[in-house]
Amino acid sequence: MLAKPHYQYIAWALFLGLLLLQWAWCRFVAYPISFERNLKKGKSWVYIPIKWKGNYKFRILLFSRLLMLGVIATGMLLASLYTGKAPAWTLFAYGLALGIAILKLNSLWLALGYRQQEDAYYFLHDELRVKLENEGKDIADAAFRSLAAYQHQNILRKADEQGELIRILRKQSHESRQKKRQVRARQPVET
Repeated sequence: MLAKPHYQYIAWALFLGLLLLQWAWCRFVAYPISFERNLKKGKSWVYIPIKWKGNYKFRILLFSRLLMLGVIATGMLLASLYTGKAPAWTLFAYGLALGIAILKLNSLWLALGYRQQEDAYYFLHDELRVKLENEGKDIADAAFRSLAAYQHQNILRKADEQGELIRILRKQSHESRQKKRQVRARQPVET
């Protein structure tokens, strides 16, 4: 099995450390990847951070791919430490399965940032609708969506300029979820 057990511990520590680094990277640096993807899908209200262009974008994408490859390589190293003289095709199959799992995990972690922005947008959307209804203003649906998107973009742009984008998204997403819970709690249960 293993000739030197301390290699096993080093490989596990490296694998778990790279997974943790990948989570932090997706959460705090590479999150605009999912924003851009959803913007291309037609979500016109999505805010893309100011820095997300050119060389900065390329470096983030490159490091994200290298980090995923590092996790896969470390996982394959672990597999080779445990399997010994297994055929090459089993390591290849394991590496392929691990690569698919890492891509899915990466996609999930990137989508969390988008969900926060989505919660923040719809929270603002609902608050704006209530405000306009209380004022007695009747706005066409398309104009209302444009106004909500404009306000959402301005709030996030100001937060981005101050370096507070992630904090503001987290705060607004939390407020949105709390509001949804309160609304659900007030609704009567039908029997």
